Amino acid sequence: MRRRTKLTRKQRIDFVHLLGDLLENGFSLQQAFDFFSNANLFRTTILESIQTDLNKGESLAKSFARLDYSNDQLLQIELADSHGNLSQTLLGIASQMKLMQRQRENFLKAVSYPVLLLLFLLVILLGMRFFLLPQLLAGGMIKPDDFSVQLITAVPFIGLGILLFLLLLLFCWHYFGKRYTYLARFRYLARIPLIGTLFSNYYSAYFALEWGKLFQQGLELNQIIDCLLAIDGNSLMQELAGDLKVRLAQGNALAEELRKYPFLTKEFSRIVFQGEARGNLGKELLTYSQLVWRRFFNQLEFMCSWLQPFVFLLVALLIISLYLTMLLPMTNLEGIL
Repeated sequence: MRRRTKLTRKQRIDFVHLLGDLLENGFSLQQAFDFFSNANLFRTTILESIQTDLNKGESLAKSFARLDYSNDQLLQIELADSHGNLSQTLLGIASQMKLMQRQRENFLKAVSYPVLLLLFLLVILLGMRFFLLPQLLAGGMIKPDDFSVQLITAVPFIGLGILLFLLLLLFCWHYFGKRYTYLARFRYLARIPLIGTLFSNYYSAYFALEWGKLFQQGLELNQIIDCLLAIDGNSLMQELAGDLKVRLAQGNALAEELRKYPFLTKEFSRIVFQGEARGNLGKELLTYSQLVWRRFFNQLEFMCSWLQPFVFLLVALLIISLYLTMLLPMTNLEGIL
């Protein structure tokens, strides 16, 4: 079995951006990879692996799968490779990845300092629980039934319980989620507050972009569905295409059926209905995609901007609680009042 070749996240962004730039400037794929080799921009093993795959007749998307690109990105490459406009697709993927990277960095900046404070408080509480508290109890300075004593005793177990609960949720989603289709999983995710809105905006923008490009190239709806179903692999878009094919075969309208998918925004079906009526569905979907992408990233920035104050508020409450747990036992000492 061939060793899996990997790129770092930054290298994946640079790779698709540079490849898109070279193709946009008239380079062929072979010339672009030769340029990468001569300029020593990426490891030789990576370029040789892709070129070997292409020489064997494998698709560009399948070669990119070895580089750890996501299924959604691979599907975009597969569609572009089959129906043209590959350079713009690669540049679009690079732009999306850069925006996601920026949001990831903002998220880490927002939570890193508060998380360190939480860990520091946890260490203090554990120290009080296992070192200070036993000495105070042994000396009779405090009573076991005091609220502060019970709080210090319970905090480590509460924290451990929350951690185990979150790990259990992740395990159940990862293990049991595989038993369900993408449609079933994303129908559920779309109903979760806050997260569901992000999912619906992301996939509405993503679907509008890909469908809009295909409609712009003159493909009919049935051709687009057949094209998606013919692509190797499995994804939400492919399952949606298969489900739509069955529903449309029953004589239902596309816009009406799209309303039934909660992971698509409510206005998505209206855009499709309006575009079909005016005869410029491709252009309207592409325009709508740009608007929803902007809304999606604005929502991410808004959530990150509120995340840090919320975590700081939580830390402040914990600090106050910690002081209370330290001061309340002192009120039980004889002669203190």
